[in-house]
Amino acid sequence: MAEPFTEYRELGPADPLRQGDVLEAVDPAASMWRRNLLIITADCDFAHDKHHGRVTCVPVLTADEFLSETQIPRIRERLVKKPMAVMRPILAQSAAPNISDHRLREWAGEETPAVIAERLGLKDATAREAKAALESLRMLDAPAPDLTEAITTLVEAQLVGPSPPKRENALKSVMDPLQSAYTRPPGDAFFLTAIAPGCDAGYFAYLRHLEQVWEPDISTVPTRRTIKYRRISRLRDRFAHAVVQRFAMVFMSIGLPPEYEDLRDLYAQLLGDRLK
Repeated sequence: MAEPFTEYRELGPADPLRQGDVLEAVDPAASMWRRNLLIITADCDFAHDKHHGRVTCVPVLTADEFLSETQIPRIRERLVKKPMAVMRPILAQSAAPNISDHRLREWAGEETPAVIAERLGLKDATAREAKAALESLRMLDAPAPDLTEAITTLVEAQLVGPSPPKRENALKSVMDPLQSAYTRPPGDAFFLTAIAPGCDAGYFAYLRHLEQVWEPDISTVPTRRTIKYRRISRLRDRFAHAVVQRFAMVFMSIGLPPEYEDLRDLYAQLLGDRLK
């Protein structure tokens, strides 16, 4: 019978610290950014002590943590546009002073929609529309303790808002981008199904956040000395190389000024004009 697939392999005490090793913090209260780390320091740096004892790592977050931290805010900002678009003309026609988008969202979380509508002097259909938009804003910006609650809140916020979609469409607008993070991960993340025995809930290595650990603070064998991290596995070569390659691409990308892009587009247009 074939062994079950894993992206990692277990190591013995004689295996030296190397690129692709997965570390686990000894401190159970370590933040998600430092709880599990993936070493990206090159093997040659370890072999020739070029790293001077500093081991460079990226954090490995649970899938729920990664989605809550990086994807939920993007979905929220997209969904906020609809109730904000409803509120803008209502505010323009009311006696309210000019209110920024940021302040309007804060206000929606500070007072009930009914109170805000009354303060704005809104009546009848306009008041109902404003209250629906404000309730949607309030729910969209409400904190959520976990990913499931965040998804539920974002869906319900659409349903209480003006011109609400069908529930299935509201759910789809949230779940589609979350699921695509697995199938088409962002360029600064790498999905792993498991990182060590017993750690198979789904994880993302987040490549924009760097951590450095002193090598003496890492243990590869049971020890009585004071340490901060223990090694729990090593990614198989193909996955370790793929993570490091994607990490390099994140920091190799160089942003160019819009003036350059405008001129580049103009040259492309001029080429097309030759045939007119």
